[in-house]
Amino acid sequence: MKTRFDSIIKTTTSLTSRFGHDQRGSIALALGLVAVPFFLAAGIGLDAYRASAAQADVQKSLDAAALAAAAAEPSATEGQRRKMAEDTFSANIAGKLGGQLNGSADVTFSNGTVTVSYAGSLPTTLMKVGGFDNLSVAGSSTATMRLPQKAEIVLSLDYSGSMTEISAGQVKYETMREAAINMVENLSEDGKNKDIHFGLVPFSHHVYTTLPGNMVVGGGGGTWTGCTQDRPFPYNTNVSAPVANRDNTKWGQPQHPVHASSGCAAYAPNKLIVRPLTDDHKGTINQLKDMKPYAWTHIALGVEFGWHLLDSGAPYAARNESDKTNKKFLVLLTDGKQTEPAFGNGTRRVRDGEKNLETLCSNVKASGITVITIAFALDDAGTENRLRGCSTDPDKHFYKAEDSNDLTRAFEEIQNQIASAIYLSK
Repeated sequence: MKTRFDSIIKTTTSLTSRFGHDQRGSIALALGLVAVPFFLAAGIGLDAYRASAAQADVQKSLDAAALAAAAAEPSATEGQRRKMAEDTFSANIAGKLGGQLNGSADVTFSNGTVTVSYAGSLPTTLMKVGGFDNLSVAGSSTATMRLPQKAEIVLSLDYSGSMTEISAGQVKYETMREAAINMVENLSEDGKNKDIHFGLVPFSHHVYTTLPGNMVVGGGGGTWTGCTQDRPFPYNTNVSAPVANRDNTKWGQPQHPVHASSGCAAYAPNKLIVRPLTDDHKGTINQLKDMKPYAWTHIALGVEFGWHLLDSGAPYAARNESDKTNKKFLVLLTDGKQTEPAFGNGTRRVRDGEKNLETLCSNVKASGITVITIAFALDDAGTENRLRGCSTDPDKHFYKAEDSNDLTRAFEEIQNQIASAIYLSK
């Protein structure tokens, strides 16, 4: 495309140069000649913009087509997959600028992958004046047919009391619930894909979970089930296992007195229970349907337990990090700032929770987990900035949802991102 534009610019320059040295002809002819290069220059900008927009439409449609063919049932034939890809490409490109293109998608198969490619042209508008009738538009997308690819996805969701508020005419946690359910259903292919595992961390000022008793202060042997806040610093910023004879490395620390009136009693009835990674997608959906908000906000605690769920070490059991066919995702959503004090370096303050969140996010990302964050109707610039910085790529993995409608769209985009990361090779 650059070569074509270079020749257009040369043509424009030549016209202008000749006009400047030729004094013959009428004023009307002169004015007409002056108009040509400027008209053509405007056409270059307009058609270049149209070609760029068409290219983006084509690439999105190619990605969707490759994913559709790759995610088909294992028994699907190449002919069936090809039709899925072609139909998906056509459906996605219809009604967009890419729909004006001349060309069709080509589908090929090789070594367990499907590639959907396109090479076409977009008719120009004003550039026709310079003799340029078409601009080329091309692209390709390759997806791995299922499966060796696997994924572990933890939804760390704010279930503090403010999630009962109304946004865009809808209760906030109900919108979050439906969006999360749709994500589980679609990524698990309505529960059939057992290589995709989901975990839940519903957090407010506590989390409610089951842990080995020797990892909890006063827990003893066997297992322990109940509410816990964060571990003492710095253990609340990493995934090192608690040490049996050292209480300052364990969970189950005494609740900070500032919110002692909001204890643990409501967590189990409200189904606010940490759910380790599982392929029981129906069970995950049922718990999402049942959970109800309660009390205060401890964002750092939500990330702390989200990371432990995704880590292969104790107290939970995720896939080993050496399994390169498995991808790990932590999706963090909050609608408010940190309101629960957290353990810091010799202190226990709300500000310590904010600092711990920053440290946790850096450590989680360094471990290879993709972190996706959502600021939902969040009216706090500091927390919003921390969520943006927490994400793996702020341009791709941070979402600012002003209301419930935005939140639904954000979950749809995140779902597509995760699917692309699981299946798309390039």
